[in-house]
Amino acid sequence: MTYWTIEDGPVVVDMPPSADGIGIFGTIMDAWQRPLDDVGANGRDRGLGTKYILVPPGYDGPLLPNALVYEQETNFGFAVLRPILSGGATEENLAKASELTKQLKIYPLAEADNPQTEYVDLYGELLEMTPKLDGSIYGEIHEMIGEEVVLDRDIAMMGLLARLGIKRNETFAPDADMQAVFDTAGPEALEYMIDQYHRVLNPFVFEGKRWSALVPDGSRETEWSYESPSYYDYHTRGALFYAIITSVKNYGTSTYYLDLAETPDGEWLDGSRTYKLTMPADVPVRDFWAITTYDLETASYLRDIVPSSIDSTMPDVVANADGSVDIYFGPTAPEGRESNWLPTDPDRRFFLLARFYGPEPSLLDSSFELNDIERVD
Repeated sequence: MTYWTIEDGPVVVDMPPSADGIGIFGTIMDAWQRPLDDVGANGRDRGLGTKYILVPPGYDGPLLPNALVYEQETNFGFAVLRPILSGGATEENLAKASELTKQLKIYPLAEADNPQTEYVDLYGELLEMTPKLDGSIYGEIHEMIGEEVVLDRDIAMMGLLARLGIKRNETFAPDADMQAVFDTAGPEALEYMIDQYHRVLNPFVFEGKRWSALVPDGSRETEWSYESPSYYDYHTRGALFYAIITSVKNYGTSTYYLDLAETPDGEWLDGSRTYKLTMPADVPVRDFWAITTYDLETASYLRDIVPSSIDSTMPDVVANADGSVDIYFGPTAPEGRESNWLPTDPDRRFFLLARFYGPEPSLLDSSFELNDIERVD
């Protein structure tokens, strides 16, 4: 992950070419998580490497030869990048991926003659990246709008925020009564977005089953801007970003995800219960599939609980005679099923993502179906 600001001038993202079966793939985004483009392996440069220059609106200054130029509407931007390991996550491949990552450079265009990039290794460190939708979120909103430009489409929302005492370039100091309103409103908003994302907005993909699409209709169609000719779909965008960031521009080419948060009876998945999911044989992927657990409220990995994922490359995962795989979820492992078990927090709700890397057409058109989850306790 990397962050930058173009407030003081253009920024260069210099992607290295893939090498030794190792590539880097990801997406350049602005502060509103709108993807500018996919980069690296399977991205715009197709793993050949190139320089991407991010410029402010109306920029008419010097550039670099053969670089790709993108206008970024917000001051801040960031990228989420991940290695692609053709031979799996072996120690050798991870070492190669680490070295390739250190060839990635991000620097101001003004320093192109002597670019410097700092690399920070956060392995083993607790990095809190999940916003808490409690009374403190309104102060974070105030901080963000203070460091960003106000786009035309945001003016109406800025008026609503101003009525709450959240104004650019002014101190945010709610009194006790207003803070009590914020303390109630934050959790209520979270529960509303959880319900909208998992139960309302995202279409179910298999007849009679609870698996839903990762994103609602209108997401890909507007290239994740949610800007239609006659309106801005703030409702869909808000509910979606409770759960994910738009970390890919051309969704479905390299990755494809499905969401499952409920039992067939419509109950939220409960970390104190035990469930079984049977992954069918011959999942149509070029690379691999994975089933990953997430906390329902934070939409992040379950805190201090590992492992969080089982995938088709893991040698210890036991397959059935027909090639299908039974995966268990619960606070304790079923006897004899430890290698096929993902632990859950008995005090928290959770949901699953089925993640497919290198999806084939039968996944994208739903002719290949996943099974629903079942309670076994």
